Amino acid sequence: MLTPIFSLMQDEKFLFINIKAPFIKITEADCYASDDEFYFHAKPYYLRLHLPGEVVDDEHSASQSQYDADTGQLKVRLLKKVYGQCFEGLDLLTKLLTPKNIKPSKCVEVEVIPNGKTKSEIENLDQNTSAHDEEEIKENQLDFEFDWFVEQKVHDHQDCELSLEGPKYGFARRKSSALKDVTSVLTSMLDIKNPDSVPEVERRSLRLKQEKEAFSCEHYLADYFDDETIQELILLNFEDLVGGCVKLSEREQYKLTTLPCREYIIDKKELKSVYLGLIDLIYAYSFNYRFTNGEENVESDWTICKLSATLSWLDHFEDMKDVVLSCARRSLCFPLFRNWKLIQRVLQDVQGIFQNGKTNVLKCLLGIYFIMSESDSRYPLNDLYLTDYCVWVQSSDAKQLKSIADALGKLKLAKSDLDFDLEVMEKEATELMMPDSDGEEMTKEVETLATTLSSVVQIKGTDLSDSDDESDDGSDETDSESDASRESDS
Repeated sequence: MLTPIFSLMQDEKFLFINIKAPFIKITEADCYASDDEFYFHAKPYYLRLHLPGEVVDDEHSASQSQYDADTGQLKVRLLKKVYGQCFEGLDLLTKLLTPKNIKPSKCVEVEVIPNGKTKSEIENLDQNTSAHDEEEIKENQLDFEFDWFVEQKVHDHQDCELSLEGPKYGFARRKSSALKDVTSVLTSMLDIKNPDSVPEVERRSLRLKQEKEAFSCEHYLADYFDDETIQELILLNFEDLVGGCVKLSEREQYKLTTLPCREYIIDKKELKSVYLGLIDLIYAYSFNYRFTNGEENVESDWTICKLSATLSWLDHFEDMKDVVLSCARRSLCFPLFRNWKLIQRVLQDVQGIFQNGKTNVLKCLLGIYFIMSESDSRYPLNDLYLTDYCVWVQSSDAKQLKSIADALGKLKLAKSDLDFDLEVMEKEATELMMPDSDGEEMTKEVETLATTLSSVVQIKGTDLSDSDDESDDGSDETDSESDASRESDS
C-alpha cells in the first residue's frame, strides 16, 4: 500500500484534510474518523493519521467531502469535538503517521510498525518494563529545562568510557563502525581522518588544531576593510527562513511521509547534546542560506559541512557557548566571506528560527537533507544524522526550542573568545592604514600590507575550488579591488 501525499488545515470549527490520490475509484474509497484517528483507504493508497485532538465523524461533515477527478485531490472536512480547539503540529506529518501510546523498549531507537502492536504484546511489554525504564520514559517528557551553560572541564583520557565497538558518532552518538562501507568517500566527506579509530576525546583537539592552521589573517583583514558586499548580505531579511508563517513545500511534505516512524529514548545528558547539535546544524544551514541569498549552489554541501563541526568532525557538544564558538571559528576559516558582523547576523537568524518553533527548524533540517542527498560524497551524512533529526524534532519539546532561542539571545560572544587575536590584528592594520601626521607618503609597512590585502581580495572573483584542500588554502577569489588598495592609490 502507498501513503498518499497529504496536508492538513483547520479553523475554529473544522479540520480539513487534503489527500492527493489520483486515479482512484471514489465508489470504492473508505474514509472515516474515530476520536483522534483518521483512516482513508482506496487502492493502492492507505492513510492512517493520529491527530493531536479529537474529531467527530458525523454525517453532516462527511457529506462535505469532495473529490476532484481532474487533480486527484480528495478534500475531507471533519468536525472538531471541542469548538475552538487548536490542533498543534499539523505540518509535522511524520509525527501524525506515528501511532500513539506505544511504549518504547529499552533500545535507543524504536521502529514503529505502521499497524502498531497487539494488545497482548503491549501488555507483555508493560510487564517487562522495569521501574528504572518507567522513570527514564517520564524523564524524557522534559518536565524540566536544560541549563545550556555549564562549567567547562578538560576531559581526561582515563575518565572516558571505552567502547568495544569503537568511537561513537551519529545522532545521539548511537552508531560506531558505521563508515566501513563508505571508505571511498570519507576523505571528501569528513575532515576527520579514520573516524572509526580516532578516540572521541581527540576529535576536539584535532579540530581546533585544524581551525588554527586554516585561519588566514590576510583573508580576514581583507573582508574587514572591504565589506561592501558582506554588508548587503547582512541587510537582507529572509521571512521564509525566520518568519512566523513558514510553510513546508509539497516536496518537503512528501519527504515527511516517507521518513521512518521512530520513537527515541535518550538519556538526559545525551538529549542535551542532541539539542546543542541542532544549533550547530541550523547555524551552518542559515549561513549558507544568507550567503547564497536563499538559492543553494554547487558548493552548498561543502559550505554546510565545513561550518558544522557535527558533520565535518562528528563532534558533539555539552555547552551552548562551545557550539557557538565552533560555528564562529569555522566561519572565519573556511567560507568565502569571513566577517564578524556576518556571524552575528547569522546567529540572529538562528535565534529567530528556534523562537518560531518546530516548523522552522524542520524546514532547515529538510533543506540540509536534500542538499546532502544530491551530493556525490556527503550523502551518508543523512543516515548518520539528518534522517533521525528530521524524525526526532517533530516530537521534540517546543519549550526546549524556545529555551534555546532565549539562551542564544543572552549569550555574550566576544572576538577574544575565538583565540584568533582578531582585535590585535584589526588595531595594527588600522594604524598602518592611517596616513602620517606630517602628510608624508605611505611607509613601506603600509605598502606591504596594502599589497597583501589587495592580492587576497583580487583572488575572490573566480569560483571556489571543488577540492576541500584548495578551499581551505584560501583560493576564494573576487574581481573587485579592496578598500585598502584604493586608499593606497589615493
